[in-house]
Formats: sequence, C-alpha cells, structure tokens
Amino acid sequence: MRLLASIAGLVLISTGLTAVPAQASSPKVAYGWAWPDGKGKLRFVPRAAKPITAYNGLKTYRLNPLAGAKEIRLDYSSASFYRTTVTCGAKDNGGKYAISAKGLGKTACASADLAFVFTLGPTLVRIVYAGTKATTIHQLWPGIATERPKAAFGTLRYLGDRTPDSSISGVVIFTPEGGRPMKLGYDWMAGFNRVTEACNADWLTRSDPRIADEEGVGSIACNARQMTAVLKRLKHPVLAKVDYSPLRGSMNQLWEVRREA
Repeated sequence: MRLLASIAGLVLISTGLTAVPAQASSPKVAYGWAWPDGKGKLRFVPRAAKPITAYNGLKTYRLNPLAGAKEIRLDYSSASFYRTTVTCGAKDNGGKYAISAKGLGKTACASADLAFVFTLGPTLVRIVYAGTKATTIHQLWPGIATERPKAAFGTLRYLGDRTPDSSISGVVIFTPEGGRPMKLGYDWMAGFNRVTEACNADWLTRSDPRIADEEGVGSIACNARQMTAVLKRLKHPVLAKVDYSPLRGSMNQLWEVRREA
C-alpha cells in the first residue's frame, strides 16, 4: 500500500498535478421572500437589501431587484431559524418584536417553526446557505409596504402546488402582454374574480357576458381554494388579468377574462 501511494505521488509530481483536498461550498448570504417548495424545502429569488429604520424605530430592509438573480431552492430541514415574534408559535407580532439592531429576528426557533410560518404565507428572510442547504435563517420584519403591486393582462398557466400540507400555496407562470414570463406564487389570501356565478366551474364555462365589464374582466368574487381547483384543470394557457408584486413574487388577485373573437 505504501509503495502504491509513493508511485501515485510520483505520478502527480511528474505530471505537474497536486492533490487538493475536497472543500465544502463557501457560505453565501441572500435576502428575499421565501416560499414553501415541498416538505423541508423553500424557494426564493435573491434581492438587493438596503437597511432602513421604519417609522417606529425598528430596523428592517428595503428590497430591490438584483440583476441576474435566479430562483434558488434550498433544504431548510436542519437550519437554525430566528423569528421576529417573541414566541415561535405566534401567528403575528401582536405589537411585540424580537428584532436585533441589525434588523434580524432574535427568537431562536426550529425548522418546524418555519414550516408553520409558511402556512401563514411567504415570509421575508435573510438566509445563510452552502450549496443547496440553508444553515441559518433570520426572519425580517416586512415593515411598511414599499412595493406597489402591478396589474396587467397576459397569459397564465398553472405550474403546481408546492405545499407539503393542506394550506394553499400555488405557483403559476404569468406572461404580461409585451413582457417576459415570471413565476408567481399565491397563498390563501389571493382573490379570484370570475365571469361565471359557479366558482368551481371550468375556466370560461357557462360564462355570462353580462357579468364581465367592457374589457371582459369578471366580477364574481371567489376564493383561493376555488381558484386552485379551477387552475389545476387547465389544459393550456389562458388569458387573464393579474395583480402581482414582482419583488415578493406573488399573485395577489386573478381575474378570469372573456373576450369576443
């Protein structure tokens, strides 16, 4: 064995090669809105983050687009998680905050608590990760909304439901007219407006032109669960109007659109 090792060493030297020990990926830090993407998994698009002081003196961050950023999917099942609430199981801050001078959540929680947070909707975070695994996740306080939602007509198709439990968190691909395709998530708060009185009917099934306005936009209010049921049955992209938040990557409201040929 020693002879073989010596021969291998001579081969490396004679060829100009050196043995380099394998190294783990260097940790990276990113900010963004995290969405659930299966059990113990999350997805987010890194954003540029600028520290700010909110009106109540709390530290937080203002997000902006980051050129060239692509969506990242991470395993958070063994990550440390810190919330901005004073307890790990709280649904909201309730006027009490656990936020550091750097604007990071301070309450030490478990990865299972992040899974609970995801049932409430996407959450703003600072993530330290290496390779495909998140190691440390700090929840950030969203503060005052700094992003104005946009509304546009375009084509929409359903991509799937990435939620590991019974909560609502669907994903669609929306292409605004004259724009590029974008992936948008939605949660239980998303609105759905139809051109038919039957919320669970197929897209444009039994549509009534009297329900739509002059642009063909529906007005019958339905909920996100009914929207998911309808979108899952789509066989091809459909024309729709969408209210969305690009930085958050969310679809806030969807309108079924009926247009005459």
